[in-house]
Parts: sequence; structure tokens; C-alpha cells
Amino acid sequence: MIGIALLLLAASIGHALARGLRVPPIPLLMAVGFGLGLTGTLESGFLEESLVLGITFLVFAAGVELDPTRVRQQKKAAFAVGLLQFVILGALGLGASLALGYDLQTGAYLALALTASSTLVAMRVLQRRRQLFEPFGRLVIGVLLLQDLFVILLIPVLTGLPDGTSAVVRGLGATLLLAGLVGPLLRALMPRVLEHLSLDEELLLLVVLAHLFGFLGLAGLLGVPMVAAAFVAGVVLSAFPVNGVVRGQLTSIGDFFTAIFFTALGASIGLPTATELVHAAIFAAVVVLVTPLVVAVVAEATGLSARPAIVSGLLLAQTSEFSLVVGLQGVAVGHLDAGVFRIVVLVTLATMMLTPLIVSSDRVALALLRLHPARRRRETADPPDDHVLLLGAGWSGMQLLETLVISPHPVVVIDDDPQVVERIRTAGVEAFRGDAADPALLSRCGLARARVVVSTVRRPQDNESLLSRAGEVPVLVRAFEDSDAAWLAERGATAVTFGDAAAATFLEWYDRRGWEAADDLADEELEDVL
Repeated sequence: MIGIALLLLAASIGHALARGLRVPPIPLLMAVGFGLGLTGTLESGFLEESLVLGITFLVFAAGVELDPTRVRQQKKAAFAVGLLQFVILGALGLGASLALGYDLQTGAYLALALTASSTLVAMRVLQRRRQLFEPFGRLVIGVLLLQDLFVILLIPVLTGLPDGTSAVVRGLGATLLLAGLVGPLLRALMPRVLEHLSLDEELLLLVVLAHLFGFLGLAGLLGVPMVAAAFVAGVVLSAFPVNGVVRGQLTSIGDFFTAIFFTALGASIGLPTATELVHAAIFAAVVVLVTPLVVAVVAEATGLSARPAIVSGLLLAQTSEFSLVVGLQGVAVGHLDAGVFRIVVLVTLATMMLTPLIVSSDRVALALLRLHPARRRRETADPPDDHVLLLGAGWSGMQLLETLVISPHPVVVIDDDPQVVERIRTAGVEAFRGDAADPALLSRCGLARARVVVSTVRRPQDNESLLSRAGEVPVLVRAFEDSDAAWLAERGATAVTFGDAAAATFLEWYDRRGWEAADDLADEELEDVL
């Protein structure tokens, strides 16, 4: 009990310092935990149990975020990107480990720790940027799901390999059996339990926790690592709208386990040596420098335009909570020493902190976009003139396009989905595939000569390049919130508020009148300009 009290006290101090200094809490939680560890008041066994409990819940929460149905049309692209990133980073990690003097077994653990990207980091960034349902957002989700599955399957291989082939086969078979429960439970049982039994909040939380611990108990019977069972249990609850209900129940308890885990992690790692710091910097550089290049090249080859492909690479350029799982499993079975585990922790902490800083604005993505070979292409000699320029031809954009094509003015469309562009061209409408924020593409599409520009791009901030170059051309932009509408108005755009459409996204199966009202509003705004 004293150990728990000390961990909670240290976590409280870390959170208070983070709030006072207005910085992310994880580094301070680890720093306070590190100081607590130096006092020698916490037993190593207690810290190990705290780490296992904390990482189990973190992995469970990560699984809740990964709904396989979100991937949809990006399945092939996600498989290609995820597989190549996994293989290339694993090979480079193994090569770097051997070059730095580690043995093959240790190198295999370090390589596996570098291969998976953080679900918690990437999903939070996508949610904050409101890009979960963009094509590249679905691609990132698919890659995360695939990588996590690879890690879960390879952990029993690494831990069982010294015991022979039979141990590997047993561990792998048990893990596959556990993963096989996802489909039936995801589609049938859990949605009915949580949607149709009218559970109150307390009972709902108890059912969710019983679901988690039921999987943990099954993992014990099968001899599967608890973290694998926790991840599978989370994925079972990941389907909409179940995940939204569960996420609300897990927020506070998730914050509790996060604080406990990172404080205990700081208390358990000890002081790194200079050699460990150098090695951690080398491994982190491999992840941060190689991942964006590999992901961007493969994602663009599978159909994404340049800028979303680059952003996807930046979002995936970190190691994962599963990296810590790999390290903990290696320590638990005696395959890794404390120094190697410290390296894994340092790489994970550094890269997970760096990603939000890199993608918090679009500056890094735009800077990398300027280096793209396609930027050297020549602009069209004779851009279109006196036309309607439509940016984004998704669901609402396609509805507008049906209205625009019967107007007396030609229509030019920009969209980053190659299938959408091909379908529009087949219908006889001029369409360009690319990023609506690309100044060169806007120039090729005759932005300065357009009669009116209509943007249905999901994030209003992605229209900043357009608004800065539109001049006197009227610009209508879709907005979901009043703050977005105000932001657009300050930059000279006319905001078309799609509040009804936003609500209809959540309640689509109840009432579709919101979409119709939103489309009518957009049509009225457009007719006023035309």
C-alpha cells in the first residue's frame, strides 16, 4: 500500500508541475518517478507489476481506437505501407543493433521495438486535426492496426524461440486463436450488449472491465501475454457507436493508469549511461528519418497525393506503446538487461514527444512538399477561365457537383482521391488530382481566373493557401463550427455552416433530413454568387 501511495503522490506532483508549466505531463511524470526511484523506497517487483498493469490498460485503450471498418477502401494501401514500413524499419533496426555490438537475440528485440508506430499518439493527432475520415487518416489507422497485429504475433516467437520450435508454435497458435475471436464479437455480441441493454454508466463501466479481465483470464489459460489479450479486447469494442460510448467511460480511468504507468516507468529505468544515450539517439534517428520517406513513397504509389502521403509518414514516425511491451516481455523472460530496456524507453519517449510537435502545424509537411520531384513540373500554359473551382469531391462535394454541372459556367474539380478524379473525368468534367493546398496546383487550375471557388475540404485551415491567393475571387468554404466560420470570415471567405450535416454524421441512421437541409443551404449560398 505504501508503494501505491508513493506512486500516486509522485504522479500528482508530476501532473501539477505539468499544468503549472503548461507542458505535456509524460516527461514530468517520468522525471518525478525517476526521482522517486533514486530513493530506493519502491521494490522492483512492485514496479514491474505496476508497469504490466499500466501497459495492459494503455494497450486496451489503443485497441478501442482501431476500428477495422474505418479502413475500407484503404485496405490495400494500408497493407502495402504497413508491411514495407515494418520490414524496412525492422531490417535497419537489426542492422544498426548488430553494428553497435549487440547479439542477434537482443538485436531482434530492438528491431521489433522500432517497427510499430504509436496508436495513442497518431489517433490523438488525427482527432485533434479532424482528419480521422480523410483517406490518409484511414490509411494511418489501417497501418497502425496491421503493425500492432504483427508485433502481437511476433512477441511469442521471440520469447519462445530459445525453448524450441514447439514453444513458438504453441504461442503463435494461441495468439491466433485469441485474435480469431475479434470478428464474431466485434460484429455481433458486444454491440448488442452495449447498445440494447440500456446500461447506466456504472453498470456499463463494470461490463467493459469484466470484458477486459475476461480476455486477460483467457490469455492466462492459453499462455498468451496479457497485453495481446488486452489489445484484442479493445479491438472488439472499437466499432462505432460502441467505441464512442466506451471511450467516454474509460477517459478518467485511462488517465489514472497512464499516470501510474509513466511514473512507475520513470522509477524503474535508472540513470542511463552515455553509451545508452548515444545508442538511443541513433535508433530514434532511424525511426524519425526513415519512416516519413518510406511511408510517403509507398502511400503515394498506392494512390494518395503528395501532401497527405507526407503527413501520413510524419504521423507514423515514432515508436509505440507496443515497443515498451516488447521491452518488458524481453526483461520478464530474461532476454534483455536493464540497459537495453532503457534504450527502448528513451527512443519511445523521444519519438512520441516529437511527433505532435512536428505535425501540430503544416510547416514541416509543406517544407517537405517543396522537395517533391513533381514540384518541378511546368504549369499549364493556358489555365481555365471564368469557371467554378470545386475543391474536394467527397460526399457533400459530389452533391454540389451535381448542381454545378448544370450551371452555365464550366466546372473544374480538385480532389486527392484518384478513384474520385477518374470517375469525374469519365463524366466529362475537368478534374485534377492533388492537394487543394498546393499553390502550384491552384495556379494550374486557374484560381486567379475563377468565377467562384467552393471548398468542401474538411479542415478549414487547409484552405489557408487558397484564401491567401484568391484575391477578389469569391470563396465559399464548408465549416462545421462557429469558431471555424469566424476564422474563415477573418480571411475573406464566406462560411457555409454545416452544423446540421455534422449532426447527421452521428445520427445518420435515425434521420437524413439534416443532410438535405445542409445541401439546400449550400445550394442557396452558391446560387447567390452565381
